[in-house]
Amino acid sequence: MPSNRFQFTLSSLHNSKSGYISLGDENIHHIGDTHEFYKALGYTDDVMKSGLLPEEFIWSEFHKDNCKKSEVCLQVKIIEYLNKHSATFKDKYAEQCKIWLASCLEKWTSNAAECKNCEKPKLIIGFPHPN
Repeated sequence: MPSNRFQFTLSSLHNSKSGYISLGDENIHHIGDTHEFYKALGYTDDVMKSGLLPEEFIWSEFHKDNCKKSEVCLQVKIIEYLNKHSATFKDKYAEQCKIWLASCLEKWTSNAAECKNCEKPKLIIGFPHPN
């Protein structure tokens, strides 16, 4: 798995990264609509109606032991969100994205447990094929 990953902090009022997607120490995108962001990560209205909070959903989907998806899946979803919502993202972070997209494709083709219910990863329009 690549070492640099996109992270986000939404719930900490005393953190300089709160409300941002960051890569390392750099804030790269302000998340203007948290509902839209959570939706991009798979937090649907049906999940919300079940009573599961967004942070709980993300933990159970992407981080918890024996979760349904992997960190690679989370990174690809963040990349898809950034590609859609940030005008400069693709130009500034294309190399990092290619690394994560290649990791996704590699994981999927190896039939990893987290990928069993995943359709073939969509390569994001505008990013070159990672191979």
